Parts: sequence; structure tokens; C-alpha cells
Amino acid sequence: MKKILLSVTALLLCLALTSCGAVKKIIYVLTGVGGTDTTAEETFETVTYVPSDEPEEFSPRIPEDGMPYYNTVTRYAWQTLDSTGKADYYTVLEAALGFASSVTVQSPDPSYIWECVFFDTPELFYLDERADVSAGTLTFRYAFDRETAAGMARELDLAYSDFIASVGDRASDVFDRVLFLYEYIINRTRYNDRADEDYEKDVYNDAVYRAICAAGPLIDGYSICIGYARATQYLAQRIGIQTFTVKGRGHSGPHYYCLVNFDGKYSYVDTTWGDPVSSDRSKDYLTYYYFGMTTEDLLLSHEIRTRVPLPVCTATEFNYFIHNNLTADSAKEIARRAFDNYQKGINETLLRVDRQKIDAIYDSMWDEMRREARSRGLTDAGCGLIKSFDSSVIGVVFHND
Repeated sequence: MKKILLSVTALLLCLALTSCGAVKKIIYVLTGVGGTDTTAEETFETVTYVPSDEPEEFSPRIPEDGMPYYNTVTRYAWQTLDSTGKADYYTVLEAALGFASSVTVQSPDPSYIWECVFFDTPELFYLDERADVSAGTLTFRYAFDRETAAGMARELDLAYSDFIASVGDRASDVFDRVLFLYEYIINRTRYNDRADEDYEKDVYNDAVYRAICAAGPLIDGYSICIGYARATQYLAQRIGIQTFTVKGRGHSGPHYYCLVNFDGKYSYVDTTWGDPVSSDRSKDYLTYYYFGMTTEDLLLSHEIRTRVPLPVCTATEFNYFIHNNLTADSAKEIARRAFDNYQKGINETLLRVDRQKIDAIYDSMWDEMRREARSRGLTDAGCGLIKSFDSSVIGVVFHND
């Protein structure tokens, strides 16, 4: 669950890019990512879902006096269920929207139906993920009373209106809309470390409940990973983009992120890890390492811990770097493009490379940077390197000191 820290390791090579070959070498390392400590009890068998080209119409029963619900997209987990499961899903959703205390379902596994409903529906921000199950009956736990929830729902609606006003006509296709949404969530949210600590200790209070739902980013500006994911999902689904909050692990702790339907092809987006902080937490960043991940990309740093079957995501065109032609085949190309940008006043260049070649390319970077600096007469240009294996990204950052 812990937020990514960008730690800076300064090695004892403190000269600029001089012709004699010494460089100021600063390596930005994504730390704490990819922990895979797993006990036998935590082992999950994931099931693959193959989406239909023509999903069935999604038409839940919405109580007239119920909480707000936005029927703009076919919800992801619902479409994976059989007819009995879908009927139970509707029953649970109707009860949750009506603030019922409990509901009885036909399924032999009511907790699974609840998992489908809860992670499909960020509008249920007023409910605890931990519903109780007994003899086919789900008993809800409420994070907020109905009056408080109604007030928060109105605030979320206003936050959505602010988002729509911010988007304007700047996002013309689904990629642009999701990217704008990603940046919007990250730019308005800071990580709530205290709420994170309480949440991982199963200490639930008002601050934790607000941090773990869409209200965290969209109303308060402070959240933890499940809140980042739920806010991302809330906005995406209201603008007609099917999105599912995936329960998983990262940093050897619980973690949540999003599965997004980009016009019929699925890809993963993690707004929490797109919003890292420096190791001393004095600086907040916006990065694109975890935007548009394939399943292969995802599993290098994340784990899947949902029972809802997920598709195998293979489309690469929604990866931020690939979509924007920010790719390179060699250290020489990276050095050339980095210096081109530097001479235009752009101090940072990040490029995706073939993951199988990332170590070899990175190991060649300093020699290529020195050659490029000499050829341009820029031997006093100090820089650092970035390497993110999870994202197959190598970067160059120039500095003025």
C-alpha cells in the first residue's frame, strides 16, 4: 500500500560531462517496488476473462429514493458473471443504493458477489469493503450515516462538474480523456500517510474512511491507494469509460489500481504510483511509468489479489511512452535525443526501451553521453540518469549545479 519513494543515490563521481570522461552520476531508483513475499494463505489463483465483443446491456434497478448511481457504462465485474450471479448482483446493488442493512442472495458465495459489486461501483463510497456474511445473507457495514453520505454525494457531484469544466475540449479521444483524468487526480492529491498506517492496522475512523473512497482525492485532496483508484474509477465511469478497481499487492502490502477499457482493449493504470514522493517526502512528482500497462508490465511490480477474472492485457498502444513515440533502440539514440532536448531548454528526457536490452543500454549510457557532449561542445552539462526496469524506461536529467 505504501507510496512509491523516489530515492536519489549520489555516487562519488562529482564532475560534469568533461572530455576527460568523469561525470556527475546521479541514479534515481524506484525503491520498494515489486515485493512478492507471499504466504500460503495469501496465494491466489487468478482466472482469465475474455470480454465479449458485444456485452449485454447493463440495466440495474435503481431505487427512487436511493443514493446516486450513474448508469453510463456496463460495469466490468457484472459482465463476467453468469445469469444467476447477475441477478444477485442487481439485488445487492439495489440494497446498497437503498441504504439497506442487509440482503439475501442465491449465490453459494455471497462475499464474491459483494466483491464484484463493491469494486465495480465507486458510488458506494459510504460502505465498508468488509461486509459480513452468514447463511446467504450479506450484512453491510456503513462508513457514514445516510445524512453524511448524502452531503458527500453532493460534494462529489460538484467535484465531477469541476473536472468536466477543467477537461473542456482538450481531451478528444479515450486515451486523452484517461490521461487528463490521471493527471487531474495526481495533481490534486497528496498521500495520507497517517490514514495509510491506520488502514493497514485495520483501524477505521472518519479520516480513514474518507481516504479510502473517491472523497479522498476529489473533496479532501488527501488519500491512499484505494482512494486514488476509486476516484479514478468514479470520474472515468461518469464520462463513459469502463473502469474496475483491482485489489492487489505492491511493496509487499495491499495495493489497489485500475483496469481501464480503452475503446474495447484493456490496460492498467495506477494513479497512486504515478504520484511518487522523494525519499524525504519533501517533493511530489507526476510520472507516467504506470500509465497504460500490459499484464506483463503490471506483474513486474504489482500483484493481483482479486477473485474477479481479469483479461490478459496485451495492447501496448495505450502505454504513455509508446503512444507518444517516446521510445529508443540504443544508448546513442537516447543521448542524442537528450541533448537535442537540452539545447531546446528541456532538461528531462525519458524513453522506453526493449526490456530485454535495458541493462545493456543503461550500461552504455555514460560513454554515449560523453561522446555526444564532446561532439556538441557541451562538456560542462551535468546530468543524472534514471532507470526503471518495471517500466522499461531510461532517462536523462540535466541539472544546473
